[in-house]
Amino acid sequence: MKKGVKILGIACASFNRLEDKFVPVIGVVYRGASLIEGVMKTSIEVDGEDATEKIQTMIKQSSQSKQLKLIMTRGITIAGFNYIDIKKLYEKTGLPVLSVVDRKPNFEKIRSAIKNVTNWEERYKVITNSGLIREIQSVEDEEPVFIQSIGFNDEEIAAFLKKITIVGRIPEPIRVARLIATTEICE
Repeated sequence: MKKGVKILGIACASFNRLEDKFVPVIGVVYRGASLIEGVMKTSIEVDGEDATEKIQTMIKQSSQSKQLKLIMTRGITIAGFNYIDIKKLYEKTGLPVLSVVDRKPNFEKIRSAIKNVTNWEERYKVITNSGLIREIQSVEDEEPVFIQSIGFNDEEIAAFLKKITIVGRIPEPIRVARLIATTEICE
C-alpha cells in the first residue's frame, strides 16, 4: 500500500449495556499515519444487527468516500454483540477491510456469551467466518496484534501496520477513532 493513502479507522464508544440502547461509532480518516483529514459518526444499537449497514451508509455519505483505500475496524464485534460483517462491507464499499484487536479472540467464551442475544447462531457464524485470525507484529519487540481481513495479503498487512502504528500496538487510525469515541462529547 502506498504511503499517504486515505484510511478509515472505526471504533465505538464505551457503553452501559443496562442503560444504553445506542452507541456512537466514530470513523477517522487518516492520510497515512500522520494526518487526520476527517471524522465521521454514526450510531448503532447495543447488541443489535445494524453495524455493517450503518457503517456502510456512513462511509457512502462521506465526502471522503471516493478517496478511501482501506477500512480498519477495532474488531468484528462492536457495541456488545453487534457485528461488522467484513465480507459484506468489502462487497458494498469495494474497499479492503482489516480488523485489528490486541488480544486473540476466545471463541469458546464468545459462543457462551453470545447465546444471550437474538439470532445468536447467525451472528456467531459471521464472527467466526470473517477470515482466519492471524498474529501480526505491528511494532518490533512488542506483542503481536490479531487480525482478520479481506482484500489483502499478510505480507502487505505486516509492512503496512508497521508504517501506521505510532503509539502502542494498535494502528493510529483505530487508536484515534477509539479516543474520540470515548470522549464525553460523543457519549
